[in-house]
Amino acid sequence: MSSPPLDVVPLALGAAVSPMLLLGQMRTLTTPGSGVRQSWAYVAGNAVVVAGWALVGLGSGGSLPTRAAAGADPVSAGVRLVLAAVLLAIGARALQREGATASPAPGGHQSLGRSFGLGIALMAGNLTSLVLYLPALQDLARSGLAAGPLAGLVLLVSLVTLAPSLLPPLVLVLTGAWGRARLEQLCHWTLAHQAGINGGLCFLFAAYLGWSGVARL
Repeated sequence: MSSPPLDVVPLALGAAVSPMLLLGQMRTLTTPGSGVRQSWAYVAGNAVVVAGWALVGLGSGGSLPTRAAAGADPVSAGVRLVLAAVLLAIGARALQREGATASPAPGGHQSLGRSFGLGIALMAGNLTSLVLYLPALQDLARSGLAAGPLAGLVLLVSLVTLAPSLLPPLVLVLTGAWGRARLEQLCHWTLAHQAGINGGLCFLFAAYLGWSGVARL
């Protein structure tokens, strides 16, 4: 069994693969009358929800027994197997809705408050990221790490989870008009394949959670 800090890496990477968050951010950046300020308001909305998830994950993990460095971990195994089943259900539903997805961001000018609210709404409804983020935080809470390393890893996992909304404005600031054109292309491609991306992500990480859950029995 790998150490808890290493265990959370694939979960954090999976939580970061979110077409819905990426689409919301790219539409915020590319809608006429909106721009970088609105995009950072969108990031702030996402971050508020992730902070709430972090409190839930750390609080629930802290109430569980400390995870042993080696040997069986039936608590974590049970959590992961249940979440694997949840991901399978989400993935099946995503594939059933293929072709019926719509852009998450409304057209027209977006105020800072509207962008902030959109960020909150989309992250709060982002069940795929939630299902992967929570066990990562629970594992960290149960790892027995000192406060400093624990806080650093929680911040790292949270920033990785926020990558779909954090990276586009950084790309735009660094690359200008060229980056905007590429973001628009990526937005159209992601929207066209959103259901397949969501479904594939859910099945892939359901398999990972199922495998890691059985390995901890």
